[in-house]
Parts: sequence; C-alpha cells; structure tokens
Amino acid sequence: MRPTEQTEIILYSTIAIVLSSLICFISYEIGDSNISILSVFTPSILALIFTAISKGKKGVYELFIKQTIRKINFKWLLLSIVAIPLIASLAVLTSLNFDLSKFSLRTTQLLPQFVVIILIALGEEYGWRGFLLPKLIKKFNLLYSSIILGLIWGFWHLPAYFIGTGVPLQMNFMVFLLWVIVGTLFISWIYYYTKSVLTSILAHISANAAFNYLLILPEFTGSINTFLFFMLYMAIMMTIVFYVRREDLIKGYNNGYK
Repeated sequence: MRPTEQTEIILYSTIAIVLSSLICFISYEIGDSNISILSVFTPSILALIFTAISKGKKGVYELFIKQTIRKINFKWLLLSIVAIPLIASLAVLTSLNFDLSKFSLRTTQLLPQFVVIILIALGEEYGWRGFLLPKLIKKFNLLYSSIILGLIWGFWHLPAYFIGTGVPLQMNFMVFLLWVIVGTLFISWIYYYTKSVLTSILAHISANAAFNYLLILPEFTGSINTFLFFMLYMAIMMTIVFYVRREDLIKGYNNGYK
C-alpha cells in the first residue's frame, strides 16, 4: 500500500533529520569532523529510495533526469547564478560604507572548496526541491510550502551545528534558521516557475560560494552585521516578489504539480 503524500512528507523529513543526527553523532564520537560531510548526501539518497519504492524507474527518471535536463528560460538560470552573490556583495559594500577600494574577496582558491560546494548542492537539492517541495505544493501555496521546507531544512542542519561543523560558526542558530527560510523562499520561487532541480542546484551553489568567497559570515568578519544586512536585503526582495506574484505564490497553488 502506497503511503499518502502527507505520510511521505513526515516520514522523509523525520528520517532525513535522524540520519543527519546519527552521522554527526558518529563524527563527534570518532573525533573526525570530516565524517559529518556525509550527511549532505542524505536528502538526495532518501529521495531516490522513496521515489524508487513509490514510483519505480519512471519516478527516478523524472526526479533525476527530467527535472534536470529541461528547457529553462535564461532569466531563471541567470537569477539562480547571480542574485545571491550580488545581494551578498551589496551587503558587504553596505558594511564598508560603499567604499569600493575596501571591497575584496576572502579567498581566490577554487579547489577543493568549490568541489565541496557542488557536491553539497547535488547531495541536497534532489531531496529538498526535487522530491519534497512538489509534495508540499500539492497541499499548500508556495509561501507556506517554503516556510515548512525551510524549517525542515534548517533543523536538518541542527546536529551539525551542535558539533560545530557544516554551518556558519559564531552565529546564533535562530539567525541561521531565519536565513535558511529566506533562502528557501528564493530557491523555491525559481523552482516553482521552472520545475527544474538544476536551477535549485545553481542557486544553492551560488549561495555557498558567496559565503565562502565574500567577507560576509561572522567567522570571517568578526561581526554579524554584514550577514544581517544580507538577510535584510534578501527578505526585502522576497517580500516584493511574493507580493507582486501573490496570485500565484500565495493565493494559488499546485501550478501543475500532480
């Protein structure tokens, strides 16, 4: 008997958080923080297992191939890649009083950081956006779906936060959780109109790249102010987007998600 959508949402989310907790616990007990990186693959692996059980090969194909290789309007690809880094750069400039001469990158080293950033996005997005978000959209509008997903995604990070790895250091978890919700609104907005995990992967990569290469996180700047500017600008942008597109994103739902 196939579980209901609601049961799948609850079961998937619970197992994802439990697995993350287990991996982080093992990492902590062994004393090797590198092991905790394995948790980033749990969302996509679980999505594969759940989809294979409920929908078979066709469902797996739709999740990993059809949602990746599809025609996408260039504006969505561009937004996925540049929006977050641009807003992060604006936050950095704000903290520098717009003195361009003081603007600099934290690092220019590409490897191995960028490889890890890509792997993280691949390990998570087929689960969060490819599998879980469409199920939420069948039950709620995009605003509610994104808030619920943001909470799940945020608390999935909590075990890593407890052991001091995988999340920004020197940041209160509630601040981080708020960012995850705002970030989820952004990525989910693009996914809603593209139905593409590729755009979600690109947006996830761009966010983590911004945090790695720009002086925005408190562990690099010694202050939370720049990150707060960043979240403020992101929140303003998403408030405008959800207000302007409220007929689709707040009042409407499904948009073909069957």
